[in-house]
Amino acid sequence: MSQLLNELDQLTETQEHVTASKAERLVEGRAVSLMSRRNFFNSISAVGSLAAGGVLIGCSDSPSPVTTTPPTTTPTPTTTPTPTAAPPSVFDVLNFALNLEYLEASFYLYVTTGSGLSTADMGSNPGTVTGGAKVTFTNSMVSSAAAQIATHEREHVEFLRATILAAGGTPVSIPNLNLTAMGAVTSDATFLALARQFEGVGISAYAGGAQYLTSNTAALTYAAQILHTESQHESFLRQLCISLGVTSPAADSQDIPPTATAVFNTSATTGLYPVRTTSQVLQIVYGAAGKTGVTAGGFFPNGMNGNIKST
Repeated sequence: MSQLLNELDQLTETQEHVTASKAERLVEGRAVSLMSRRNFFNSISAVGSLAAGGVLIGCSDSPSPVTTTPPTTTPTPTTTPTPTAAPPSVFDVLNFALNLEYLEASFYLYVTTGSGLSTADMGSNPGTVTGGAKVTFTNSMVSSAAAQIATHEREHVEFLRATILAAGGTPVSIPNLNLTAMGAVTSDATFLALARQFEGVGISAYAGGAQYLTSNTAALTYAAQILHTESQHESFLRQLCISLGVTSPAADSQDIPPTATAVFNTSATTGLYPVRTTSQVLQIVYGAAGKTGVTAGGFFPNGMNGNIKST
């Protein structure tokens, strides 16, 4: 009886050993298979080819161990995604706005007084302003509006420069400007046509830059206040264009020229004003419609100053 019990114990151990070996071989085979599938999808992601980076290994139902063939070349590393460009800083956005305010202030000051900004308002390394000239207005309402807007735009330049300095930044200097980039302004009509476009572009630029000012409540509030002032400017200029029969062409595909049936520059489906990216704004003021990668032209013959300068 004792001998029989010993033989049964040995038989049980042998069966357990065989079962364990089989289980180990099956686990090993499935692990290799799963690793092979991961390598396959990594290769697809990296180079877009089924054969890249190694050998595709299948799985088998056989209890025999599955073996792999070592790669003969170094596996292709997984491609690292290109990092997303950092968004513009608060100072970048404020300096971008300052460039536009330099343009508007210079334009209005020249047509109303025959001279531009004071040296104190131009920065430490000012560019040259060309093409500005005083206009002899024939309509008193146009003349009055031009003079008041000129004061506002000069104050915007001074305000933005002071705000940037107070926050620890460096306001850019006035860049080179060509005020005749779209033709000389010599009359009430040519003034209204261009001024209306300037105001519309400026409004949309502040709206587009607002998302980058959310970390600074004061800067966002100031931008909103300037945007509101520019909106009043454009609204009145649109009314003057309509009442005096002046055509102010669309600045781009988002712009709606003023007419008796389009008193306001808003979407016909949402009632909202256009919002432009910095690229879209620069395409207008650089005279580079539909082009990207442009860094100068139009009203800014040498480009804007600051970090935002390319369409």
